[in-house]
Amino acid sequence: MITTVTLNPAVDKTIEIHGFKPGTVNRILGTRIEAGGKGINVSKVLKSLGASTLSTGFAGGESGRWINQWLKDKGIETDFVWVDQETRTNIKIIDTETSIITDINDKGKRIEKIYLKGLYDLVEKWAEKSKVMVFAGSIPDGLSNSIYTHLIEIASNKGCKTILDTEGEQLLQGIYAKPYMIKPNIDELESSLKVKINNENDIINHCEGFIEKGIQFVVVSMGAEGAVFVSKKNVLRAESVPVEVKSTVGAGDSMVAAFAYGMMKDYPLEETFKLAVAAATLSVKKGTTLHAIHEIENFKEKVNVKKLR
Repeated sequence: MITTVTLNPAVDKTIEIHGFKPGTVNRILGTRIEAGGKGINVSKVLKSLGASTLSTGFAGGESGRWINQWLKDKGIETDFVWVDQETRTNIKIIDTETSIITDINDKGKRIEKIYLKGLYDLVEKWAEKSKVMVFAGSIPDGLSNSIYTHLIEIASNKGCKTILDTEGEQLLQGIYAKPYMIKPNIDELESSLKVKINNENDIINHCEGFIEKGIQFVVVSMGAEGAVFVSKKNVLRAESVPVEVKSTVGAGDSMVAAFAYGMMKDYPLEETFKLAVAAATLSVKKGTTLHAIHEIENFKEKVNVKKLR
């Protein structure tokens, strides 16, 4: 089993408008509502890959109950810590004329410390039953930037491999717990380390710095430029597969899901990397993390991976 932890889940409402103009009346072409948040997105892709997956974290109010039921309807197990605050709603506006995507994200309501014990207990419980545990996304107000550090330590002590996908101080503090894998995108890498990345060698050097701190795998996604994978023994580069971009939301989450799946199945490294890039590409093309396994497999055959070191 693979468990995903989403501390700041959301109801994601995606709106399509042709020729979106702020400050005027806009007509909606189509609307889609899904359960969202990075960890939840990972679980959605894992389900499409055929993996047994459970989603946990904080949830509350009518929105939280809606997310819980939506996931169950998709065949994803849930075990949330229920809080006294309404779970947030995020708006994604896709301009079908320009392909420009506007995200309007709520930061989420404050989570009081009294709920932390319940979270720690659930992470410990499911780490015992999971081969991989994914910690992903932003954290709501009220929680320390070191929250992922504590959670990763709990999971690792149970022998569970951990993946961390976050940014900023939460990433920098989280690596002290030595997660098995981290996956920043190139913008998150720059903002977290407060550096300017100029070329591929810069990316590799920063990734090797994480490896020296005890991380086993570092994956940096670079949008249309593909992705870089670094471990102690390997440096791989995957080229992106050209597709029409419908939405970039959830592409990184799809990549994390495929890596978690490959780790659970003990797939060869290059095979896992190809699967990850294929899943991310499909998310960009479809504008959602709801996939079918044959679609991912079809894209995997188009992914080119080369060994740099």
